Amino acid sequence: MANSDPRTIKSAHRVLEILEYFDQDRRYATVMDMSRKLSYPQSSTSELLRCLTRLGYLHYNRFRRTYSPTARVALLGAWVKPALFRGGPVLSAIDRVADLIGETVILSTASNYVVQHLHVMHGPGEDAVDAHVGDTLPLLHSPQGKLLLSSYQNDHVRSAVHRLNAEESDPERHVRLADVMEELARLREQGWLITDEADGTGCIAVLLPARRGMDRLVISVLASREVIARRSGEIIAALLDHREEIDAADRSDVKEMADNSFVRMNDNVKIISYRRHFA
Repeated sequence: MANSDPRTIKSAHRVLEILEYFDQDRRYATVMDMSRKLSYPQSSTSELLRCLTRLGYLHYNRFRRTYSPTARVALLGAWVKPALFRGGPVLSAIDRVADLIGETVILSTASNYVVQHLHVMHGPGEDAVDAHVGDTLPLLHSPQGKLLLSSYQNDHVRSAVHRLNAEESDPERHVRLADVMEELARLREQGWLITDEADGTGCIAVLLPARRGMDRLVISVLASREVIARRSGEIIAALLDHREEIDAADRSDVKEMADNSFVRMNDNVKIISYRRHFA
């Protein structure tokens, strides 16, 4: 499998083979697993996996020392044959929200202690807020990050807050754990958040239902502060309606997720172990 055409850039070839490895085996893998299977040097394999993790394509579990694909991998080729691949409830909901609202709509997840945008639908207007797939936001200081944090158990939230505070060089951006826990308690009841940004834009974000085998996801609408203020009720209603459609379409799978890792909450929000994303 590791035999490469001499005209192919070796690292690019290996990245694609790593992604194909997960597609075929569909399981977690260690550096040694992939090194042996693909006949790569262990050092090169480790470097490639770390790079893909930094880019948000792989998740590294520090406890198991395993790698696994993130939702960003699942969305890579969805645009190529939309009739075949865009029929799932999440992307379909994003398309409908974008058409209905006419502003920038983003799908985001948590990866390696940051929020990362997985999918972006830009608004049609010239004044639409610009965003890009792969953009990252701080977990503690973004509406998407706060909603994602609200889905995790309190002890895991504490671990994440302590780590992020320790890694933050600007003391002004340190957060008090008590304040975070109080805000997350409200978000667990509410399930959505509206914020104003310093650049004059605004955001309305909604946490999507937990889905088996998928990362936790947030869908958000970005627009000017004036648009958010004027249309907030309409946008929230649209996001919540489509969240319910996603939940209904995937209800049978969601029920199968009710194991010891989850705690039932109001409005179908569940708390999952943080290790899936933050380990």
